[in-house]
Amino acid sequence: MKMEDFNSYEQNQRMYGGTAGRKVGISFNGKNYILKFPGNLKEQGMKNIQLSYSNSPVCEYIGSQVYQILGFLAHETVLGERNGKTVVACEDFLRDGDKLYEFDKIKVTFEPHFLDSNGNETNGVGVDLYEILMTVQEHPFLKDVPDMRAHFWNMFVVDALIGKPDRNNSNWGIILRPDGSKRIAPVYDNGNCLNCKWDEQKMLEVLSDQKMLEAESYKGRRCIFELEGKKINPYHIMESMKYPECTEALKRLVPVMTNSLPKIDKMIWEIPVLSEVQKQFYTEIIKCRYDNLFLPLYQKIEEKLMNSER
Repeated sequence: MKMEDFNSYEQNQRMYGGTAGRKVGISFNGKNYILKFPGNLKEQGMKNIQLSYSNSPVCEYIGSQVYQILGFLAHETVLGERNGKTVVACEDFLRDGDKLYEFDKIKVTFEPHFLDSNGNETNGVGVDLYEILMTVQEHPFLKDVPDMRAHFWNMFVVDALIGKPDRNNSNWGIILRPDGSKRIAPVYDNGNCLNCKWDEQKMLEVLSDQKMLEAESYKGRRCIFELEGKKINPYHIMESMKYPECTEALKRLVPVMTNSLPKIDKMIWEIPVLSEVQKQFYTEIIKCRYDNLFLPLYQKIEEKLMNSER
């Protein structure tokens, strides 16, 4: 895999927000890209780590590639180097006249009062899972956007595979075109996955202990979504089969995962800036989730379906 040299690209006039670190707009191969730099972990107060900067650019690339390998539309990403740092260029998928409405902007404009999973009236800014699903289902702006609920659950499942805990309301959304039509935005902002702030020492510690690997892979994981005021373990949500659309997403995606894991492994092992330890950790933690959760759960779903048809 070739790493792109971004040192000669001048900053363009496009500005990008967000709180995940420095971003620079550039023109690359005739398109606009967002150049994302790694976060300074020392400035973030990270202690007991050997890394000075996070692996978020590489993890952004891996997470986005996993989405694409599994057949989803995700923003194009290119790994490279600028000013001595590993960076990732993310294609700006907005064309002239397009407007991106992140889900948080949509959610707070849901006029009817609605309740969270505790039965409390909310102001629309939270990450309660029930509240999010109600917005997706009932908001007038989303009525003519097909497959919104399926899209949410697809992201929920794939984010669980890559260990992305922060699919918050501001990093997914809808594109409004100049003609008034709408489409779901490509999946973007995938950098905070695969333990991007871990150094090799922590990775080796987990790789050497199967119980620690399972705990970090799925047993002890939490994500940003909440139920009854507590952050949820996404794997518990999937195992409960309480949400039919989540179960449908698993039925769709696990066979695709089965066929795609060799390609995902190959993609990771071809990244030249990763060490052998990092490559092993990233591939092993994905495999652990697949072997211990996704595949057994898929088999359970299929068995349940067969029993219901008898």
